[in-house]
Amino acid sequence: MSQPINTRLFEIALGLSFGILLGHFYNVPSLPIRAFYLGMGLVLVISYSITAHHRPQFWWFFRLWFFCLWAVIGGLHYTNQRPAEPFKDDKNNTEETHEHDHLDPRQLHAIQVQARLKPWGNTARYLAVYHCPEQNIRYKVALVSNDSLLKSFIDLDQTLWTHTTPKVISKSKNPGGFDPKAYYHSQGIERYIQISSKEIYCWSKHPLSFKARAQKINARLAQFWQKAPISNASRALALAIILGQTEDLTPELKTQFAHAGALHVLALSGMHVAMVVLLLKWLLSPLKSLAYGTKIQAFTLILLLWFYATICGLSPSITRAVCMFSVWQCASLLGRPISGSNSLILSYILLLWAAPYWLFSVGFQLSFVAVMALTFIPSRIESLWRPKNKAYRYLVQLHIVGMAAQIGVGPLSVYYFHQFPLMFWLSNFIILPLMGPVVVLGVVITLSSIMINIPPMVFDIWEQLIQFILSSVEWISSDQDLLLDELNLSIHTLCSYYLLAMFLWWAGQHPWINKRKIITLYCPLLLSIISTGHIVQRLTAEEQEIQFALLHRYKHTVVIAKTKEGVLGFSNVPEQNSRLMRDYTRHNNQILTRERALSSIMRFDQIPIIVIDSSGLYPQLSGAIVLLTKNANIHLEQLVHELKPRVILADGSNNQYVVQRWRKHAKKINQKFLDTYQFGAIEAREPAFKNYL
Repeated sequence: MSQPINTRLFEIALGLSFGILLGHFYNVPSLPIRAFYLGMGLVLVISYSITAHHRPQFWWFFRLWFFCLWAVIGGLHYTNQRPAEPFKDDKNNTEETHEHDHLDPRQLHAIQVQARLKPWGNTARYLAVYHCPEQNIRYKVALVSNDSLLKSFIDLDQTLWTHTTPKVISKSKNPGGFDPKAYYHSQGIERYIQISSKEIYCWSKHPLSFKARAQKINARLAQFWQKAPISNASRALALAIILGQTEDLTPELKTQFAHAGALHVLALSGMHVAMVVLLLKWLLSPLKSLAYGTKIQAFTLILLLWFYATICGLSPSITRAVCMFSVWQCASLLGRPISGSNSLILSYILLLWAAPYWLFSVGFQLSFVAVMALTFIPSRIESLWRPKNKAYRYLVQLHIVGMAAQIGVGPLSVYYFHQFPLMFWLSNFIILPLMGPVVVLGVVITLSSIMINIPPMVFDIWEQLIQFILSSVEWISSDQDLLLDELNLSIHTLCSYYLLAMFLWWAGQHPWINKRKIITLYCPLLLSIISTGHIVQRLTAEEQEIQFALLHRYKHTVVIAKTKEGVLGFSNVPEQNSRLMRDYTRHNNQILTRERALSSIMRFDQIPIIVIDSSGLYPQLSGAIVLLTKNANIHLEQLVHELKPRVILADGSNNQYVVQRWRKHAKKINQKFLDTYQFGAIEAREPAFKNYL
């Protein structure tokens, strides 16, 4: 019989997650760190003593108390781990006033570079620590730069001195688009600083940290593959699946892997670590014949796993996977074997305690729901049906593993990426058996290159394996009809799915729950509660469809309007803004009917819309909506006097300083003025649409 799930660990994980969510969405007060940890430690000890003494009589009360206690701990711990708020924004100030403007401009600020982040196009990104000397506060920032001279000069564990100060990372101005604030928040970053080489006053070097040394090793090993005698596609794939460097992957290659349902192959994750573990266990199997051989094998395996994570640059995804397998091996080292589910929960708790903001990381969520499904579904199917033929059993297990992983990550993939490949099972069937030899051979080649020259025959073998994978992915992704795209999943449906899945995962491994009652009692009851919640939510929610929206796009004008023909998208360059329009309409559960070029005069709800561009020409239509684009050459007071517009709109096609000037003039003459720089996407919903007019 397999080891049952540890209910107390499960309660801690749930309580910690719930507390982090509370700390994220609500203002949980922060406490001094020492007082917080000392107080929580005392409360835990006292609670455990009382629970152990009175548990038989009031077990349900103490279970609830234990969950609430860890929820409070999670909320307070998350609040204490959040970046410090050194400056308080003055709400009475205008948006032109920055939060650091009151600082002495002659004051130098120290920025210590700690690690490299994945670049965005030509923009280099680094994780750095900013030190505010006036308030003696340090916090993480994202250091970004487009300066080629600075990118060649900057190095890890280098301290840069500059007058430039960080800025708060803003949310996405267009609902449904990429949200940089949420992306950086999942890495513990709330601010960014953009500098060039001219803004660096001086610099200094410091001893490298462990993570910086790991990234140096990773970059050094990458130089070997960049000089390898293989094709560019094979080189890019090698850097991705062996060292975790995805910068050389072309957008076309990423799209092919995504359409084939094999995008997880390109990101170092638990799959790659599992293959390395299987190889190391086979190589270390002779150690079991020694005295304490099992413990020696586990200790050696842990060391080698962290060595592998080091050469991969200690990226967050590989660190999480290695931590998970290390917990498993530590149990063997201590002589207390632990099941896959319990090791998953324990590693989940440890990782969230180390970095609570990881709960909002897409990679973190995908990793754990995939492993959660793999620790439960294959074992249950195998207990019901296990083919006797080894070859047939291996093929069946491949399909089961692929199906289980998709059951776990499928809803998350639809929620975040809005697509679901139907051919994922074929990708897993063809690619997964090859990934083991490819990853193992790639690691061996990489480490061997330090000591010897690799024979050309080895590269030929590698090239053939990679080309077979690439051709298979291209063939599978060629049929676009087998890719379900433009999908949308609400957050309520997503949470309901994983609430039910988590209950089944826990109840199916709980030693005291009758398995028949799961189907006949608990599942129907949970489904009834979820359905009732959905019905109440839909009845109480106000249905307000988008009638008109002006989106924010730099140097472009994008308008969404609901007409008799359906939802139409207007843009000065439609082919460059199709994705923006589709993302926005999908976010609002609408279907984009057609895309059209932007006209100088449009009509919406019997109200004319005048689009004025850089020419400054406009018709004499009184009482219209005026849309200013491309730094319109107009005299605002004269325009208001002639047209008497209902409202003046300005979008991102205008320079920000021009919009600020218009905003000030409109305020002086008491003209209603809205711009996307200040408000983000300007949306008009019923019945609120009339308020804009």
